[in-house]
Amino acid sequence: MKETYDLLGYSDLIQRTDNYLKRNFLFIFILGLGAGIGRFIQEGGQGEISSIAKAILEVVVNGARLLIVLIIIGQGYVQAGIRNFTNIFRLTKSEWLEVWTNVKYNLSNNFISLLVNFIIYIVIAVVVNVVLFSIFEFTPFVTWLKSVNLLNPAASKWPVLLFFKNISIIPFTLIFETLFVIWIVQRNKLIKP
Repeated sequence: MKETYDLLGYSDLIQRTDNYLKRNFLFIFILGLGAGIGRFIQEGGQGEISSIAKAILEVVVNGARLLIVLIIIGQGYVQAGIRNFTNIFRLTKSEWLEVWTNVKYNLSNNFISLLVNFIIYIVIAVVVNVVLFSIFEFTPFVTWLKSVNLLNPAASKWPVLLFFKNISIIPFTLIFETLFVIWIVQRNKLIKP
């Protein structure tokens, strides 16, 4: 009897990313909102701030992104994500060899599917980035934000643009990349006929 392994479908990573985002939307949105507000202030959206404040906000922004990755690794739980992450450093040499064997196997047997998933991801990222850039470049939105005092009159479009990127495409990217790494290192799953 021939053994069959579970291969990656042509849009599985994108579908898993979408499902994960829908399932944990509120938590990921709150973390993205924290990162977005931090980046907005850091970029001068409310006026100039000190370099110490910028450094503190950088820690906040990257801490929020790290929490998103830990939530994904822990399948919705930060503590499980921390535990799974620290387990990486406890692998023996033979376990590392097994991981690299899995990576090579998964890459070679799923190359076309991975390529399709990455192309779909790139198209999504480009569309979102173009839409966001167009909104802030070619519409009066930034001017309106300045007129209602939500944006410093001396600020450019970048604080607002980076705020919206932190609540949209950046979390999507973090989820996609983390799910890709998790998938690429996992053992080959034997399908029972």
